[in-house]
Amino acid sequence: MKDMWSQPSGGRDRLCRSVISVPAHREKMADKALGLDADVIMLDLEDSVPVEQKDAARECAVAILNKANPGEKVFSCRINGMDTPFAYRDLIDIVEKAGEFIDTIVIPKVDDAAQVKALDYFLTQIEMRMGFQNRIGLEPSIETAAGMLRVERIAFSSSRIVSLVFGVADYSASLGMPGAGISGHGEKAALYPGDRFHFPLSRVAMAAKAAGLAAIDAPYGDYKDPEGLRGSCLAAAGLGYDGKWVIHPDQIAIVNEIFSPSEDDLKRSVKIMQAYEQARDAGVGALALDGKMIDAASIRVARVVCTRCEAIEKKGKKR
Repeated sequence: MKDMWSQPSGGRDRLCRSVISVPAHREKMADKALGLDADVIMLDLEDSVPVEQKDAARECAVAILNKANPGEKVFSCRINGMDTPFAYRDLIDIVEKAGEFIDTIVIPKVDDAAQVKALDYFLTQIEMRMGFQNRIGLEPSIETAAGMLRVERIAFSSSRIVSLVFGVADYSASLGMPGAGISGHGEKAALYPGDRFHFPLSRVAMAAKAAGLAAIDAPYGDYKDPEGLRGSCLAAAGLGYDGKWVIHPDQIAIVNEIFSPSEDDLKRSVKIMQAYEQARDAGVGALALDGKMIDAASIRVARVVCTRCEAIEKKGKKR
């Protein structure tokens, strides 16, 4: 029997370059998303769903999940906030009726590790009662000042966590930052001498990597600005992020490109791993390649690159 308690099914080694957000009550949009090249389809029950359609959105999400081919796509559901009257129903209705097809659950506006732990306990009970063999992962979204203050505790609060997400729009509102048209990533006005989101982006990435998690960036708001999107992706990737949410199909190709290793990265990583394995087999402690010493950090980076490229290749064969 599979050990369901060892690692969430949407595990930490999953491919998560592009995460397309789809309003859960818009079934036609979800059907279209199934044919896109996004790594993850996130059915959103939160901000994109009007209050009067919350119940209908749950039913629609269950229908979408049950008709999708298991293993063909990675599916995530963003529930409503833990401070709303909707979150508990999201969890029970969605997981009981379609939990075997859900890889992760995104928890919005996480302020404290206790919120994550509570969901962990509830999920464990539901999985046990329903007899699921998969273990659903969790993705806390850090998008408030309180959440940013406690991000390290949140990152280590549950073995179910597979990634931390940075929510730029609500984070800006939480701090009372002045707006500039399109919220967060994508704003054009110069409101600060530098990148005013550099610190929170770095802090979330640091906490995620310290806990062995993926780091996912917020979407770029202006989907008609491909160069701006490219710059936003490069900045996040440069800080160690593994992927980015997208709000429009046209953004997927650029996001996938930036968060994929380049051919040069792959070639060098393969050479490093081959040299490392040869040195290990020969019992040699020091490792050199092309006249340069290779340290343990370089080997770890090379291993990550090779693993990611293998996942990308495997995904391509499934399509």
